[in-house]
Amino acid sequence: MSSANRTQIILLQPAPFDSQAIFRSHAMPKSTRRPTAHLYVSVAAVFLATTILFATASIIRAGDAHDLPEPATQAMSTLIERIQDRGPIETQDLLPLLRFARDTAFTRDDWDVPSLLNATGGYYGYGISSPMDRIVEHIYHPDLPPSFFHPSVVRVGKWSEEPEENIPDLWNNLEEGRIVVIRGQELEENTPDVNTGGYYTYQTDRMIVMVNHEGEKYLLSVSKQADQSNVGRKGVVIGDDQDWNYFYTDEEGLTTGGLGWVNSYMFDSFSVTVLSADPTAPDRSRHAMFKWVRAGWSGMNMVRPNHVRNGCQRFAQSLVRLMESDELPELGVLVAMSKRVRAMDELEILRTLQPYIESLRETAPEDSILSRRSFQRILNQDNPLEHYSLYAKQSLVMKEFLKASVGLPALLAVNQDEALVSFLR
Repeated sequence: MSSANRTQIILLQPAPFDSQAIFRSHAMPKSTRRPTAHLYVSVAAVFLATTILFATASIIRAGDAHDLPEPATQAMSTLIERIQDRGPIETQDLLPLLRFARDTAFTRDDWDVPSLLNATGGYYGYGISSPMDRIVEHIYHPDLPPSFFHPSVVRVGKWSEEPEENIPDLWNNLEEGRIVVIRGQELEENTPDVNTGGYYTYQTDRMIVMVNHEGEKYLLSVSKQADQSNVGRKGVVIGDDQDWNYFYTDEEGLTTGGLGWVNSYMFDSFSVTVLSADPTAPDRSRHAMFKWVRAGWSGMNMVRPNHVRNGCQRFAQSLVRLMESDELPELGVLVAMSKRVRAMDELEILRTLQPYIESLRETAPEDSILSRRSFQRILNQDNPLEHYSLYAKQSLVMKEFLKASVGLPALLAVNQDEALVSFLR
């Protein structure tokens, strides 16, 4: 592929973050914890960990998954190779996957994804009631963090250096027969696993491939974990996972009873996703997700296909909720809010989050995990968020604004009218 068809992005460094007196304390309503299997699976003693993980996971699919066509599998394998060797990508490399995503993927509810690089594979496809151009404009906006629209699975996500090109602009100007490739590396920290409570931090190589083929446009997102994650640390899913309320400790191990001492890791993970317009409804989009994960302890992979699929569903839930909400603020408002929050220094962000801390303390006695003595000790400290990085605290404020905007229960409720006036000043 010629250099005119390739753009390299090395990663967006968010600026430091301002707002105040627009948040008030709002304790969460009492809710029931509903275990759901999740993408990132972690561990302990072989027998105990296996028992717990398999008991809490969804029942493995039986008979409803169909073998993924070999040409589509080979196309994704090639993309994973290209993200590592940085080789050129040609149309013939992509065609089997594009045709599968267009013609076949959504004819079945599930596909049996073969293992790759010793990692367990899974598939999930879903529709979004929003035009593709709008989705690209939102999730790849250069002034919004890359994790902004994925609060159910990513706690912190950021590029390391600012990209030279604007992805939505490249998308809008993508000509017939062109392929544009954008490469970069992203720091990610995921949300707590809904079964084990473990969360992980790792570097991910990312490659965005935009294709205009025969009048149809596709955006492929390819990712590959750069190195083994840090050791898993203890986190909490507070209440219903679909409300996106989480708490993070700095203590190594898993939150699940009996596994607190375990040193678990995400050894490897990689994915290929295809975003395209729904051919039957141009105002809708379709997202086909293929994901592979290898996680556990002592080099042993404890991940099963249903864990991967359920993790992809968790990803889809928040993106669909936000992009389909009639209450989602205009893009300009979200950008203004993000810039204000990223201008906050440590002192201001802590003042802003004080009502959040108070709500955590009020909620804890009603939560089966936060009510434990070990978590109570953390929450009773003068600053229970002391171990949160500045960027993590900024991301938390942005997430609470999003949740309040679309009507989700939040630990930091936002006065929407005052917030809009403040952020747009």
